Amino acid sequence: MSLYVAYFRFKPGANPMQGLEAFERRKTFQHPPQASVLGEYWVSAPPDQPQVVLVWEADDEGPGDYYEAAWGDIFDITVSLATPPTTEMPDALPEDVVRRMQGDN
Repeated sequence: MSLYVAYFRFKPGANPMQGLEAFERRKTFQHPPQASVLGEYWVSAPPDQPQVVLVWEADDEGPGDYYEAAWGDIFDITVSLATPPTTEMPDALPEDVVRRMQGDN
């Protein structure tokens, strides 16, 4: 099972009333059954920062598509795979990770 994190940012130009509407909509929203939700946080953050952070486990990325369909009218959503911290560095890092660490894209 994989771990996923989604960052929900209000779309540019969102106003406080749309934020209240989203909060009200959340009261009746049901997470997809294939997502085992580990945490959901509605954050009081500046407009350019995530307003909602959602963490779940699933067998595939399907729940991310579900969240996009359900909330994409209000939020720009970024879904990322995540891992818990490890106590040891791996013997070798994938090349793309090494390039990002070096600042090469």
